[in-house]
Amino acid sequence: MGARSRQGCFSCRRRKKKCDEVKPICTACLRNSLGCTWPEFSFSPHEASVEVGSTRQKTRARSQYGPKSDTWALALTNAPSKLLTLTIPAAPSNFALPGVVSSGSGTWRLLDHYLKDTANRLACLQDSQNPFLHTILPAALNDELLMNAILALSGVHLMQRVPQLDLNVQSLASSSYTRALKQLRVALSDLTRNGSSVDGAWRALIIVLIFYLLEATRGSDPKAMQGHLDGAHHLMAYVMRFPLTSTPLSIVSFTTDLYVYNAGLASFTTNCSPISTSQSETWANTSASTVNPVGVMCGCAHDLFIFVPRVSSLLWDITSETSSEAGHRESLIDDYHALRTQIVAWKPSSDQEDLVLCAELYRQSLLLLLDSRFARKSTSSIADQAFRNLEFFISRLPPQSPIATTATWPFFAFGIHAQNPQQKEVVRSYLKSLITTFGMGVMSTALNQLEEIWMLEPSQDVVNRFFTHQNQLFLIC
Repeated sequence: MGARSRQGCFSCRRRKKKCDEVKPICTACLRNSLGCTWPEFSFSPHEASVEVGSTRQKTRARSQYGPKSDTWALALTNAPSKLLTLTIPAAPSNFALPGVVSSGSGTWRLLDHYLKDTANRLACLQDSQNPFLHTILPAALNDELLMNAILALSGVHLMQRVPQLDLNVQSLASSSYTRALKQLRVALSDLTRNGSSVDGAWRALIIVLIFYLLEATRGSDPKAMQGHLDGAHHLMAYVMRFPLTSTPLSIVSFTTDLYVYNAGLASFTTNCSPISTSQSETWANTSASTVNPVGVMCGCAHDLFIFVPRVSSLLWDITSETSSEAGHRESLIDDYHALRTQIVAWKPSSDQEDLVLCAELYRQSLLLLLDSRFARKSTSSIADQAFRNLEFFISRLPPQSPIATTATWPFFAFGIHAQNPQQKEVVRSYLKSLITTFGMGVMSTALNQLEEIWMLEPSQDVVNRFFTHQNQLFLIC
């Protein structure tokens, strides 16, 4: 039995367990889904300690008191039973909140939904390991712009879960998004007017990426997603020029992982020019020191996401007009063999089975994309072998697994190669399960796009049609 902490939460004291004193919800209460309440003493949940040179800086949040009842807590009846449900404590006296969060029960409902559902649906890392909870939320407690972005994201996800959501809560989510957009414009204007700050740029980057996730959750406005991603490209290009920053390493690591994941996948699924190979290599060099072996989005497949823009670039080149030139085509074939060798040789950075299985989905989808365009085999035989591999992997990776939140893209890649009703049903069934489990609009968008593709004449080259500038805008992540 662990020694009792003098400053631990009441729940751990009552159970005579050691408390790790993580605020606002300690790890033990998070794991056991218990109400986590604290003694009445001053606490700063966002106490970042960063060393810059020989200077040690500390940022402390101001303590405020939250509501005294939990009648506003939302319990979703359609949430998967295996996933942890959290309840904000009845008297979160040490849960320091900016004014926007304490403005009413509607705001608390959005925050409650973020804690219970949204945060864990976005990441492969869960609960106490999930940066959406242990890194971003504490930072938001002292940052109104970040808090508004979180509330807007939670509100959009809640609307996906509960289509007949109370109009007041819908309005609150919309107003939070509007306020956050306005506040971001002001923040960017200040950066430009006062001289760019790398810390300010990191802050703006994480906000823009949250906006991108919000639009992915909504799943109905690809132009807005593209706009946010364009902003993220500019901000990332800026912060990569400055390796030294007082921004906490946990935020730098999380933001970099989020960017590599979304920007990498978007290079394939838009009709815009893909990210250049040189920029992809820059990501790899930069993120090597900032991204943990298991990323919040990339899981253990970080290096595979670096390959996505290179695969995309090769596929766009092979469908371009210049690819008909003999010398150019031979060069592309050489690039194909070199890239394929690297993908086959890739090794996962973790031995956790579900992470490895999802990484294999990405590897197999990348190989399928390449082989269907370059290999000297029939497209049908390549697809048949790929789908046999797919069925083996998904038999061991249930759609309720947290890492499956990132499985939409490889299933979309498989889907555009599906050639018979059985293959289409494998993709359709798994995507439907993902939609039910995670409630992300982009998953529904992916399935709807595939249903349209599958209605084309069988003789049409779907993959070639996809990689032309005449196709509609796809953004799948």
